[in-house]
Amino acid sequence: MADLKSMMAELQQKRDEIKLQLHLGSMEAEDEWDSLVSEWDKFLSKSQFDQTADEVGEAARELGLKMKAAYDNAKKVVG
Repeated sequence: MADLKSMMAELQQKRDEIKLQLHLGSMEAEDEWDSLVSEWDKFLSKSQFDQTADEVGEAARELGLKMKAAYDNAKKVVG
């Protein structure tokens, strides 16, 4: 019976640790997403000015790659 109680306590501790890691991971993903939204807003405002099509295209490509990476990371965190 003591072994069962010990195992249950250990499992509860592991559960709590995993829950905390998921929470911290989701906070990190949210921070990363907020940063990308800020970059998106900057991109939109800059693209309305006198940049060449190549500059706008390159900025859009870079931002798209960052957003895809952030989405992939968020998917890993959520599961």
